[in-house]
Order: sequence, then structure tokens, then C-alpha cells
Amino acid sequence: MIPTDWTPVHRADGELVGWMAADGRPRLLTGAPLAAPADDGIQLLRSRGLAALDRRWWARLPGEPMTGVIDAGKPDEDWTWQPVVLVESSPTGCTVRPEWPAPGETGRALLPVPVGDLLMEEPPPESPDDVAPQDGAECSAPA
Repeated sequence: MIPTDWTPVHRADGELVGWMAADGRPRLLTGAPLAAPADDGIQLLRSRGLAALDRRWWARLPGEPMTGVIDAGKPDEDWTWQPVVLVESSPTGCTVRPEWPAPGETGRALLPVPVGDLLMEEPPPESPDDVAPQDGAECSAPA
């Protein structure tokens, strides 16, 4: 749920394009930050808020092809970061789907809004424990 101290920002035609957070940071419809706090945050949202959603995002999803609708608000530990696209967003939640679904994969994942660290612009770097050895190299503990 959108925090009560965030101010909705609309275009001239009345379309909701994002939020101004209490800290002055413009936020997309998903609650993700559009930019650092800025004096022109409202204009930035009006000019780029919707367009900024139309891109590749990353979310943790199950490894097997999805069917139906899954709740991705609390991902399982074995779920992996996968590229997704935003299907829809509202003040109470957003829906994503795999960017490149497998044949027959029709599933969608629901995320809460604001999305926090559940939806990211880039996948987080892999931890050293997640990286497989290359060309027969052995893994060693950090010094």
C-alpha cells in the first residue's frame, strides 16, 4: 500500500504517473524511485514516469515455468532473479511476467506496491557462494 505521506502526481489529462515521496524523491507507479530527490521531481514524473516503466526489470521467480498467478511478495529462498516486464500497476500492487516466457508459460507474478527490493532495475550481483567454478577451477574461501 502506498504510504499516506506520498503525494500522487497526475498529468494534465488526469492520468496518475507516479508519486512524490515525503523525502522529495519522485517514485514510479510501482513505488520504485525514478531519480534522486529533485526540485523538478513532479515535472520529471509527468514527462518520464510512465515511459520509465516500459523496460526490463528483475524479480525473483520460481525456476519452473509459471502458470496462473503467483504471489511473489515473499519469494522462496530457491527462487532466482529473472528478467521480467511490468504488465500492470495500481496503488495496491503490480503484476509482472517473464520477459521471455517459456513455450506455454502464461503465468504472472503479483508484487506489493511499493515494491521495495522485490523489483529491481538490475539483478543483484551474485554472492561468491552462488558462483560455480569455471573450467575445473576450485572454489576457495575468501582470505
